[in-house]
Amino acid sequence: MGAANPFKVSVTRLSKTPGSVLQVDVEGEIPEMFVSSAWVPEGATVHAKGQLEAVHSGILFSGTATVEVTSECRRCLGRTTAPMQVEIRELFESDFKEEEGDTYPVEGDFVDFTEMLRDAVVLALPAAPLCSEECKGLCQVCGANLNETDCGHRGGGDIDPRFRILDQLR
Repeated sequence: MGAANPFKVSVTRLSKTPGSVLQVDVEGEIPEMFVSSAWVPEGATVHAKGQLEAVHSGILFSGTATVEVTSECRRCLGRTTAPMQVEIRELFESDFKEEEGDTYPVEGDFVDFTEMLRDAVVLALPAAPLCSEECKGLCQVCGANLNETDCGHRGGGDIDPRFRILDQLR
């Protein structure tokens, strides 16, 4: 990120007028994030859009975050990049208590979306991504990507003799 934090939003108007709403549209980079075989690459831009609303207990953000996610397919190990949209509804509190961890702090007259966006995106990253639902995976015999070639192996080759007893269950 540059010198100015693009995710820091002034809420001065909201704190003076309970029930008021402020439309928000911010964009910037957040640090690289990983969850098993899916990640947000270094330098990726996160776009958050929604509204901040003054509520009794603080300031409520309702909106979406959009970011490009790179993943490694669990079947064929191929890499794909695709946009991911995350629905967010989080509360910023003036009397924030870090040990409770359910909300985010209002810092003076500002809210900082950075931590909220990082949390929302990491929680939404797929744990076991696929390049497509029709992915054929890798050949069990030679390791060829079956989406790209037909290697000619059928049935997976020789079965470990210790597992032959399982064929009787079919």
